[in-house]
Amino acid sequence: MLVLPPFITFLQKRLQEPLPGYEGQKRMAPFAKAVYEPPHDITTYKQSAVLALLFNTQASTDTPEHLQLLFTVRSNNLKHHSGQISFPGGRSNRGEAIVQTALRETYEEVGISPEHITILGELSPLYVPVSRSMIYVVSGFHYGIPQTYRNTEEVAEIFSLSLSFLMDPKNLGRKPWTVLGQNVEVPFWDIGKHIPLWGATAMITAEILTLYEEFTASYTMCT
Repeated sequence: MLVLPPFITFLQKRLQEPLPGYEGQKRMAPFAKAVYEPPHDITTYKQSAVLALLFNTQASTDTPEHLQLLFTVRSNNLKHHSGQISFPGGRSNRGEAIVQTALRETYEEVGISPEHITILGELSPLYVPVSRSMIYVVSGFHYGIPQTYRNTEEVAEIFSLSLSFLMDPKNLGRKPWTVLGQNVEVPFWDIGKHIPLWGATAMITAEILTLYEEFTASYTMCT
């Protein structure tokens, strides 16, 4: 039986407790909080699920430089959010549980089998006004570097970023964009690709970093 690294063990337990939610996401939010609040009538939005998959590049190690998050660049063939950076995921089928959707979509998009993924729990859901979709976020861990297979119909690229990269202020930027008819300052990670990491995916990532910071603070206090 594989032993989970310390942060992964912490995260597995922490996800059973109340989460930071918008307070953890807002550092990468381009809009006011109200825009991300779901409509009162839950029948008006679509349900999707994504997998925020963490993996370590060295066995039993989860230091920021060795702990990575898996991302994809969505194919330009897709109807919604084409060409943008996302986590593996998609629309839930009728009667399908959130975890089932996330695992199914991950296997279909990047070829990682569910049997190689340890489910840690769920992060805070996020409403995306552009697609009128509620994204439910499953957190998972893959021990070691995953072998991937790209579904070319849905995925243009598969890549990963280390937590040390994401926590480094020099990789963050802000610039004015017009989104949903609003002129806003959009925070983003400059990852050296044709499009930055921003929006819903960045907000989900920000909550993970918030939890990592919580972990390092508690670890420091214990030592």
